[in-house]
Amino acid sequence: MMEGERGLLFSGLSEEEKESIEIVVSDVDDTITKNGKLYPNALQSLWKLKRMGKMIILLTGGSAGWSDVYIRQWPVDAVIAESGAVILAHGKGGSIVYKFNPMIDPLFKKKKDSLMKLTAGLQLSTDQYARLYDIAYDKKCLSPEEMKTLKGMITASGGKWSESSIHINVSFGNYNKRSSLIFFLDALYDIKADRIRSHGVYLGDSLNDDDLFGFIPLSIGMHSVEDNREAFRNLPKYITAGYGGDGFTEFVTSLE
Repeated sequence: MMEGERGLLFSGLSEEEKESIEIVVSDVDDTITKNGKLYPNALQSLWKLKRMGKMIILLTGGSAGWSDVYIRQWPVDAVIAESGAVILAHGKGGSIVYKFNPMIDPLFKKKKDSLMKLTAGLQLSTDQYARLYDIAYDKKCLSPEEMKTLKGMITASGGKWSESSIHINVSFGNYNKRSSLIFFLDALYDIKADRIRSHGVYLGDSLNDDDLFGFIPLSIGMHSVEDNREAFRNLPKYITAGYGGDGFTEFVTSLE
């Protein structure tokens, strides 16, 4: 698409766009949260979406541990965690279903342990202890040179990296946020990729959302996307005025 068709200032959804939305897929950190916190407006917005009857899927680079809290405490249908490694979803009778991505490298633990030893001097995310499959490094503690070196070491170790607003996430396997969304929604809900594209909306805030912005035509970026606009290959259709949960609330308010 031409540049003028993407990255537009968000001023509300058209009636056609509102009517098309059945599935809300959203990143978490700095998309629903703001400055690391869940504020009342964002939580209320999640409840509004649930009362509207929308299916809510969280798609995050955050740990399985954090995602266990989201699925238990937030009004969401499922959480795809650790950049696509695992999904937590509501099952029958109030149970929580955990399913793991079959594309995870069978040697992930060996590769993960080896890379963590090689990078022992770098600051890990504070939730690393709650991660099952991936590694997350704290971006704010990395110099530009350290970040460049780290990315090279990740690739050499057989891992893949992605960059969020707060972390460098490392995964081991042939999957990413986009492919995992398609796989899990098909496997658990029989929702195909075409339906995700035609009846879904995606909300995100950073470079690891780039692929999803390109995949789901109706996509909305928080204002942090505007701050880093030139770094994106795929801009979202709209960019909110607010950051994090404030931008998320702008979107939900537009549906009312």
